[in-house]
Formats: sequence, structure tokens, C-alpha cells
Amino acid sequence: MDDARERTVKFHFDNGYFGEPLSYGPVKLYQVGDLSCEGGYRIGLHQQVCYEISYIVSGKGVYETDGAACEVREGDLLFNYPGEMHDGLADAIEPFRYYYVGFQFDFSGEQEDHPLRPLQELLDKRKERRVKERLDIAHPFAGLLAELHHPSSGSGLMIHAFLHQIIVLGCRNLYEHTGPVVPSYAQIDEEKRLVYELVQYIDTKLLRITELSEIADELYYSYPHLSRLFARETGLTIKEYFDRKRFEQAILWLQGGEFSITQIAERLHYRTIHTFSKAFRNKFGMSPTMYKQWLASGKK
Repeated sequence: MDDARERTVKFHFDNGYFGEPLSYGPVKLYQVGDLSCEGGYRIGLHQQVCYEISYIVSGKGVYETDGAACEVREGDLLFNYPGEMHDGLADAIEPFRYYYVGFQFDFSGEQEDHPLRPLQELLDKRKERRVKERLDIAHPFAGLLAELHHPSSGSGLMIHAFLHQIIVLGCRNLYEHTGPVVPSYAQIDEEKRLVYELVQYIDTKLLRITELSEIADELYYSYPHLSRLFARETGLTIKEYFDRKRFEQAILWLQGGEFSITQIAERLHYRTIHTFSKAFRNKFGMSPTMYKQWLASGKK
């Protein structure tokens, strides 16, 4: 790594075993590490010699594989495959930090029904690039790195367990995202889970949402698809639910008195105070100003 690139790394804990990969059952460990970048850091174009699973711990940036760019952000899980040309660029303002592990499979001498065989087949078949991580893969990554940096009695067993857990959780994330062939009742459960995630996203990130399309981007589904599922499960459109939550928050702030009407409109991302006032009047039959006057009169 040259001096210019070295200066753009906050810290990099890299463990490479390309000359002599470490064996943990049929899994050969080639590389594992934790890289935190400064803004604008470029990984450097290189060819993948093994499978690689990366987890974006924080920040964002762009990964490029065989010339195709893929935007990534906190919570994303990235998959790269042997033979691909791979590079990455950290965002200038919010540079990424990520865990990564490179590995290969070697089933020589193993039973035909070894439980990891279907996972390799899944990786080779799906060739998915990016999915949203939903299964706490950060924990085994952190455990694997800790055992490598501070080995102790039983570390070999722990490394074996953490490495296999990362592969299994990575494949589970991949399997659930790309959609297995499942019975109809399981598909219904998946749709309910997705609607629940959408509700949770709106409830917990209400003040960060500026456009409803952001939700679809975060969940990696098209907005029309989410809209159909949401309406079928709840009887409301996504916008109706979003507006309901905004009105609930507006009422709380109006009752509390800590924010002006203009500040409330801004915090709830209405384009103007007039847009907010019109929406409020359509919902409650009075403007926000009239509602505050009504509260002051003691009729609440």
C-alpha cells in the first residue's frame, strides 16, 4: 500500500493466509479483517481468489465488481466470488468501516451429504451482490477477529465455530432476500414480516424520512410491491400510515408547546408551513393555530 492510500485508513486489522490458508473442516480461511477508512479511500482493484463476505459496520460507499458499481451503506452484506475483479471507494463524508472474510471450500475427503455443500451451491447459484443484513452477523465477525488477535486455549474451536457461523448467516441472509421456492403459507408469513419491518421503519425513523421511496430503497424492494403488500395487510396505503404517524407526532408537539408550528412543519419534513397547515386542517377540521388556541382555552 502506498503512502497516499495509507494515510486514508483510520485502522486496518488484516489477517491474510493466501500462501497457506488455514483449514477449519472443509472451509479454507484466506483472509479476515476489519477496515475503517478515511473519506475517499479506495481499496484498490484486485482479483478475487476466493469467496468473500463483507459486512458494512458503518458509513457508506461504492463497491465495483467487474466494472459494475453497487452503492453500499451501514447494515449491508456484500458477496464477492472467485475470479471477479473487485474494488471499492469510501464515501467522502461518511466513509465505510467493514468486516470481511475470504474463504474457499474443499470437500475432498468429506461426506457427500456434508451440511456446507448446499451453502456453496447456493452461493454459486444465486450470485447475489448485496442484501440487507438481518441476522446479527456482526457478532460472529467480532468474535472471529477477537480470537485471531488474542488467541487463548480453545481458540481453534472458537474460530472454527465463528467462521462457519458467518458463512451460514451470510447464506441465510442471501436465501431469505432472493426468495426460496416455498409453500404459499410461508410466503404469506414472509409478506407479514415485510409489512412489520415497514411499520417498524416508519415508527422508528419517522423524523428522518423525507421521501417515501427511501423506505423501499432501505428494504430493497420496489415501492409498488411494498404498497400492494401494505394495503392488503393493513387496509391503509403507506402514505396514509406515514401521515397518521406524522399527525400523531404533530399533536404531541403542539400539546407540549416546545416547538413552534413552523418548527414542527420543518421537523416533519413538510415542504412549507402552509402545506402542513392544509394537511392538518383536512385531517382535523382546524388549522394548527386553531388547535393551539383550542388547547389554550382549556378544552383538551
